[in-house]
Amino acid sequence: MLTNNSELDAEAFRAFEALCVEALARREHSRAELSAKAKDSIPAEVIEAVLNQLAEKGWQSDERFAQTYIRSKAMRGDGPLKIRQSLKQRGIDESLIRDTLESEDWFARASEVYAKKYAQPTKDAKERAKRQRFLAQRGFTFEQYQAAEEDNQ
Repeated sequence: MLTNNSELDAEAFRAFEALCVEALARREHSRAELSAKAKDSIPAEVIEAVLNQLAEKGWQSDERFAQTYIRSKAMRGDGPLKIRQSLKQRGIDESLIRDTLESEDWFARASEVYAKKYAQPTKDAKERAKRQRFLAQRGFTFEQYQAAEEDNQ
C-alpha cells in the first residue's frame, strides 16, 4: 500500500497521462474535455500538470482541436452559430473560436448546403420560410441564407 502522498500523486499522474494519451490517440480533445475525464478521481494539480506536459509536447492543442472540429462539422453541413456554441460547451476560448471560424467561407458553405437540399428555386413564401428555418437550424445566419438563396436562383 502506498503511504507517501508524492507516490500517490506520481501514480495518479501516470494513470491520468495514460488516459489522456489513449484518448488523444483516437481523436483530438480540448483541454477541458480531458480535464473532465478525471475531475472527480484525480487531484486538480495533477490534472493541470499532465495537461501542461501534453501541451508542451504538442500532443494536445485547443487550437488544433478547434480547427479539426470546425472542419469536420462544416463538412457535415453545420453553420458557424451551431459550431460556435458547441465549441463553447467544449471549453474552447471565445477568441480562439472567433479566429478559427473566420478561416472558413460560411456564405459559400451555406450555398452548398442549400443547393444540396433544394434543387429548384421557389417563389412561395411558405417554402422560402421553410428553407430559411432549415439553414437556421443548421447554424447559419439570415444573411448567409439570403446569399445562398440568391446563389441558387
